[in-house]
Amino acid sequence: MLYVIQNGFNMVAPTPAENIVYCVSSVQKMIDLGLDFVFTDGHAIDGFSSQHTAADLWNIETLLDMRAIYDRYWNDENDLDKKRRKEAEFLVVGDIASSAILGYLTYNENARDRVVNFGADADAVHVRSRFYF
Repeated sequence: MLYVIQNGFNMVAPTPAENIVYCVSSVQKMIDLGLDFVFTDGHAIDGFSSQHTAADLWNIETLLDMRAIYDRYWNDENDLDKKRRKEAEFLVVGDIASSAILGYLTYNENARDRVVNFGADADAVHVRSRFYF
């Protein structure tokens, strides 16, 4: 999705990486806030992907392909299903309160400064340009 947003595919207008901010949270934070959620073992819209609930969290490390998720590369000519598994999703029902946000990631220092100027705690905003395309 981020690649599509940055590059403007599928009738989406391109958005510079500097204008995209990651809001970081955690599964534990969602549990602590009592939010309903599901997670998938691949892209949620794909028919090969399975949905899982909070009852399955104890087994999340075996349900998800962590190697594919953390791999820098999306495609593998020897594993045509890798991209789907890499796109595993965590989907929360409804809105997430700002108290659920643990931090922010930005593309560069200019974007970081803008987020801080919007009122975010400077210690919670980090530059991670390698997380962008």
